[in-house]
Amino acid sequence: MKLEEKDWTIPLIYLLAGIVWIGLSDELLFFLADKFNLQQELITTLSQWKGFFYVAITTLLLYYLIKRKTNSIEFVKNDFRRLFHDNPNPMYIFEINSQNILLANKAACSQYGYSLNELSHLNLNDLRPDSEANKLQLHLKQLQEEFVDSGEWLHQDKFGNYFYVNIYSHSTLYKGKECRIVNAINVNKKILAELERENFEKALNKAALVSITNINGNIEEVNSEFCRISGYSKNELIGHPIEMLESEYHSLKLWNDMWQKIKAGEIWRADIKNKNKNGEYYWTDMVVSPVRNHHGNIYKFMSISYDITEKKNLEINQQQLLDDFTDYAFQTSHELRGPLTSMMGLTSLFEKYEDPAYLVEKLKATAEQMDVVIRKMNDSLSRTALNLILEKRNN
Repeated sequence: MKLEEKDWTIPLIYLLAGIVWIGLSDELLFFLADKFNLQQELITTLSQWKGFFYVAITTLLLYYLIKRKTNSIEFVKNDFRRLFHDNPNPMYIFEINSQNILLANKAACSQYGYSLNELSHLNLNDLRPDSEANKLQLHLKQLQEEFVDSGEWLHQDKFGNYFYVNIYSHSTLYKGKECRIVNAINVNKKILAELERENFEKALNKAALVSITNINGNIEEVNSEFCRISGYSKNELIGHPIEMLESEYHSLKLWNDMWQKIKAGEIWRADIKNKNKNGEYYWTDMVVSPVRNHHGNIYKFMSISYDITEKKNLEINQQQLLDDFTDYAFQTSHELRGPLTSMMGLTSLFEKYEDPAYLVEKLKATAEQMDVVIRKMNDSLSRTALNLILEKRNN
């Protein structure tokens, strides 16, 4: 007997067996009597016992058929237990009209923190925060298809802990009621990771210049901050070599070193001077990292840069100021001291010479020499310091 046998199979077999017995049993008895010359009393006895014989035979037949049917039902129950009750995915069945949960499996109990009995007496709203109630009712009104992927929902367990699930449902009948069987896959880690990644990307997009190039150095993707600092639109950048931003400030050796390292799978970092669309220079702290595919081969490069133009200009100005102070100190200790020594010597000659004309001429020459030195010292200080003072005053 096959599992797909209908409910009327056993009664039909019993009916056919009864018809065959009623139609043929008397004929069979008369045939035996004629063939073996049976006495009338024996024929009467056999006629009486044939009913009991039929009942015994059909009883055994019915027992066999019912046993087979029972085994098939038990097999179906075991399948249901394996496919639903013991399924590792959280599952439950709810009635469409009342939205009450009628049945749940072990995994659902574990996920929501309820016992089987508790979960089987809850409503769909009990598995969600209040903020999801209107969204749920609107979704159920639009739920018409047999199988539906309802997407990601915020659920809560018995203890008030929130988590995200992906809901898959299918229409079904349970206890004669229109229901849906639900598979609620926990995707909390995935959603939280995506939210964290989105927040990281937003923060990165505001703070850093991000670009992706292919293995040949052609730009494939840039973020908005990259476009803002470089002055180019995304369409003007994508498909073009990254070298379009070079300022020709750095040596060829630096770039060769970069390509050698990143193609070898290493991370490369340096302060780079670039040129924007308007021809103005800007500095970035650039980190270039190789990107590998699922085979482990490098097929892209990601660059994350931070605008350090202001910092770099300050460093350059500081170095220039330091150089100027060094020059100032040299002039003070060497060039200015020479004329000053000469003047001190001339003052002592006043005591020896009565004619001051010669001494006045010497003092005049020495004073002019000191004036030149002092002007050079002032120029040393004003070259950088004055620009910094004016810039600070304007800001």
